[in-house]
Amino acid sequence: MSYRKETVSREAYAEPAPRMKPAVHPLSPAAERTLIAIVALLLLIPCFWQPHIIAGDLSSHFYNAWLAGQIERGQVPTGQVSLAHPLTNVLSDWAIEGLLYKVGRSAMERIVVGAAVEIFFWGAFFFVSAVADQRCWIVAPSLGMIAYGVIFHLGFLNFYISTGFSLGLMALLWRPRRPWVWLAIPCALLALLAHVLPLAWAAAGLLYVHCVRRIAKSQRWGALLAGACLLLLIQTSLLTLFPTRWSPASLLALDGITGITGVGQLWLYGPAYLIVVAGILIIWFVLFLGRLDRGSILEDPVVHLWSLTVLGYVLLPAQIQFPQYRFPLAFMQPRISFFIAVLFCAVVAGGLHGRSLTRASCLFAAVFFTLLYLDARSLNQVETELTSLVSALPPGQRLIAALQDSKSVRINGLIHVGSGVCIGRCWDYGNYEPSTAQFRARVFGPNGVVIDDMRKVAEIESGQHVVTTQEAPVFSVCPSEVPGKRFELRKLGAGEATCLVKIPATNHF
Repeated sequence: MSYRKETVSREAYAEPAPRMKPAVHPLSPAAERTLIAIVALLLLIPCFWQPHIIAGDLSSHFYNAWLAGQIERGQVPTGQVSLAHPLTNVLSDWAIEGLLYKVGRSAMERIVVGAAVEIFFWGAFFFVSAVADQRCWIVAPSLGMIAYGVIFHLGFLNFYISTGFSLGLMALLWRPRRPWVWLAIPCALLALLAHVLPLAWAAAGLLYVHCVRRIAKSQRWGALLAGACLLLLIQTSLLTLFPTRWSPASLLALDGITGITGVGQLWLYGPAYLIVVAGILIIWFVLFLGRLDRGSILEDPVVHLWSLTVLGYVLLPAQIQFPQYRFPLAFMQPRISFFIAVLFCAVVAGGLHGRSLTRASCLFAAVFFTLLYLDARSLNQVETELTSLVSALPPGQRLIAALQDSKSVRINGLIHVGSGVCIGRCWDYGNYEPSTAQFRARVFGPNGVVIDDMRKVAEIESGQHVVTTQEAPVFSVCPSEVPGKRFELRKLGAGEATCLVKIPATNHF
């Protein structure tokens, strides 16, 4: 009878999982430290292999940090544009502004983006290691690709950095050990300053895990069911309280299928990336079969987290319009898929693995980064051409640059390339950030610096905005009729429509 009580007590208590067996080819401490240094250096290569880092909203963030500095220095000729002081979604903006005015754009973006990549990768790597209770180099190639995946190339820098710090927080608190546990406080504060969503996800995940550990293993399926019911309640509340966009049918498209597995984070510009997606999906499937062989999968808290995050991908809306913003919080599926990818790596990381899967992962990583290099070079060529055009403008002119990569089927890498070109040269009149009320720079009415309405921003991005008398003159990037030139600048007056330039940039295969 006493033996029965002792068994239940140990099963229900929040004790760490037993340490996994070491890898087939364990590394010495010196070799592991060397490998960490090598991986850290390799991660920085994509930040240096082209003149500029072009990735979706990233150029817009750089421009708006420069604009914030102009506002602070009184260089913006209007009172309709000012700075707010939000608690979150500001960390990278502070770093960018501080460095931009001291070292210039080129050095700044390498420092800030390089630091962001290291923060995310090592946060994810040490989280996976904390879950498996061993260093898991088998997933390092996958995490390296995820680090330069969809979220990175959408340019969601604050969200990206916050995810890295939040994963570091989870690593520290997964099996708390003194004195390192106190580092969780600065991790949480930095994550909050960057973006609140990853921190909320991490806090909810840690709370769930520590609660599940206190439940008898045979009854943990009930916690998973309760978590699913809570997600349904959250979905119902969001759909009821806020304007949302939720499209279950989109889950059946290729985007939805790859996104729900997390491997869609590796599908960037064109179909060539699907080679990498297919290869990594096979490797992940083999690793998952190994995890099934180890048993107790429904008792594992990280499996619960992964399953509930997948369910969240299915249930949560793609866009949510909160009342304090003038534009919805969008791209929810790619953000959740980002979490799914890291959690899946944590699910499959433990156990015995040979070198063959690691070598295969490295091979697909080499293909991924080769494609990425070619696409980054093409995007930089477009920015170089645009820079040569804009450099001829007199200072203080309004520029509208609506460019679309006609070859990309996933991400328009050219969407904000005009913002980067305008730094120190002109006003990016189609700049979307101030109109959303989600960032530091805010616009309150018509002015000569930035558009004041998100509907007009949408018109500009589609090449359908008609210039008003108050806005004229505006310089618009338009398709060129001169052989050998892809675009040209046109000075538009009142009543003339802005241009949309569609050019092939990425996807060379």
